[in-house]
Amino acid sequence: MFEYKTLETDVLVIGSGGAALRAVLAAHDEGADVMVLVKNNFRKSGATFYSVAEVGAYNVPDGAGDPTDSPDVFREDILKAAQGMADPRLVDILVNESESSLRYLEKFGVHFERNEDRYLAFRACFSSKPRSHVLKDHFKPIMRALGEEATRRGVRAMDRMMVVGLVSDGDVCHGAMAIDNEGGLVFVRAKSVILTTGGASQLFAKNLYPTDITGDGYAMAWRAGAELANMEFMQAGVSIIDPFINLFGNYLWDAHPNLTDRNGAPFIENYLPPGITVADVMQEKERHFPFSSSDISRYIEISIQRAINEGRGTDRGGVYMDFRDCDFDRLLADKTRSFGQMWPLTYEWYKERGTDLYSDAVQITCSAHAINGGLRIDENGGTTLEGLFAAGETAAGPHGADRLGGNMAMTCQVFGARAGRAAAKRARQVDITQVGEGIDVIQAHLAKFSRGSGEDGRTIRSELQAAANRNLLILRNEKGLNQFLSELTDLQERLQAASATTRDDFVHVIETDNLIETGRMMAQAALLRTESRGSHFREDALSSNENFELSYILSRSHESGGYFASLGSL
Repeated sequence: MFEYKTLETDVLVIGSGGAALRAVLAAHDEGADVMVLVKNNFRKSGATFYSVAEVGAYNVPDGAGDPTDSPDVFREDILKAAQGMADPRLVDILVNESESSLRYLEKFGVHFERNEDRYLAFRACFSSKPRSHVLKDHFKPIMRALGEEATRRGVRAMDRMMVVGLVSDGDVCHGAMAIDNEGGLVFVRAKSVILTTGGASQLFAKNLYPTDITGDGYAMAWRAGAELANMEFMQAGVSIIDPFINLFGNYLWDAHPNLTDRNGAPFIENYLPPGITVADVMQEKERHFPFSSSDISRYIEISIQRAINEGRGTDRGGVYMDFRDCDFDRLLADKTRSFGQMWPLTYEWYKERGTDLYSDAVQITCSAHAINGGLRIDENGGTTLEGLFAAGETAAGPHGADRLGGNMAMTCQVFGARAGRAAAKRARQVDITQVGEGIDVIQAHLAKFSRGSGEDGRTIRSELQAAANRNLLILRNEKGLNQFLSELTDLQERLQAASATTRDDFVHVIETDNLIETGRMMAQAALLRTESRGSHFREDALSSNENFELSYILSRSHESGGYFASLGSL
């Protein structure tokens, strides 16, 4: 077994994105001693810090974009998109606390764009009203403001701490085990632990996430005994991959751009059913960025993915897109549409990076984005494992089969604050307790990996990502999902013998194992859900089914150590 040193704190926050920083400040406000473990660098890592769009969207139903908007309308939009897969209690919290969360950010200097005396707000994905408030430079202003405040308060943040396990006795979480910068083990004993480790989009070869988002929270929580839900639902959509990586804003489909394959030939019409035109699917696609089986916009991603799979893609793994001959006079004249409001910002952002959207072609593909599922939480971010809290993309419940654009950043703030306060309250009420066998379980898990000089773990990661792109990203069916699950077993066996002679190599192996475990959760849930609903699309079960109007809840089987899945309400 490995030697380790021990640290103690009231509230341990794992992660460094928007949800983490908000949780840190909320727990500190309650008088708790707070420690933050960060895989890379505090304030400069995580999905919130990683810019993949020209602007950030932050939903608030304050009437800035439409005076008829309200929390009730906002609630209905969220539940409609969720298609029965969201927790109404958490949705109520979101819609009623979104505005106060924006005011909190403004208090620390976060600037939301304005049009004269009103907030600039556009209609984002799946929304019926323009309520997405605009942040330039994506979400970096949130990171900068809250990060500076955490530093000013002297919060203890430890960089390059790869958390490898939650110390649990199966009922209570007692802290976490991490690998430090030197490769040594550190046990942080904590009265409360908050997971804000983001999603798992590095599972896919094409993704819009930084390299440190590797499903760590999902995998560690499952191994520790927490329940997860909605793991089959994720956001994937069209992104730019050349000359740079960037999310392709849904409002841009209003221009009906030209899409062609590697040989310059249009291809979307080759994959459309009779009676549906390219113009029809593009106009529907203007409503939302993420792929959804719920409307005909799905044929955009389906046709792109099938063209690539059939060898019609570029060497970069994409297809070409341009705006030549689009009717910009008409589009820009209508300021009531999102295109007219957002094009000036978008055009200048691309132009600053060397691309003139009026004349230049770019390459696009289907890329993984956010996971809509995660740990089951209550109104205060508490999970089914006592002492463990979760917020942000790590948590399930505020979203469902589809998620409104502009909701994730706001969700991170609302539930980050709630989790921070609840974790601090718990820390006041409990004492540090004995850990039992929790540390031994983590050490045994780490011992499975050889740290020898075998196969390069990066090769295994690449094969994993390619397999996920083929069978889990957009096009899912029983044969492909079973094939993917079989590949995961083989990849995990090879990973345990992979080369890991340095600290960073070993961390990479652990991350890949977390991705494999998360991929298994997603594929198991996708295989069980023999229907198409929102972001989950089954080629062999094209319609939604009333037998699946509940969420799949995943937990670890005490008997086999494998997965136990059940349908239930969140």
